[in-house]
Amino acid sequence: MNNYKILIAEDNILQAEAISKILLDVNIECTIVNSGIGVIEEYYSDYYNLIPLDILMPKMNGLVASKEIRKSNSIIPIIGFSSIPYQEIEQELADCGINDYLTKPRKLSDLKTKLQSYFKAAA
Repeated sequence: MNNYKILIAEDNILQAEAISKILLDVNIECTIVNSGIGVIEEYYSDYYNLIPLDILMPKMNGLVASKEIRKSNSIIPIIGFSSIPYQEIEQELADCGINDYLTKPRKLSDLKTKLQSYFKAAA
């Protein structure tokens, strides 16, 4: 899996570090940003295979960032995550082009499993 690059958008530094560690354990390169604006800037500056992003971030939330990415790329998988129950934002996620969702607090093993399923599908 070492040919994959992930762009992670997470404003909680502890969560971001934990996600980064999981990815390093399975030899996946990642870049971490802490805002929706950071997602857009980094997305347009490099190539990524997958974008997990927090829905509730400062400066620009994940929903708006996803809509912006979808203007130029309808294929890249975007996994949203938030403490908001899925049923409450299901339509918004679909409208923004978010492919999948995890509710916080999540087990990091759940995230690892979900990410690995995307990479297996891509292979």
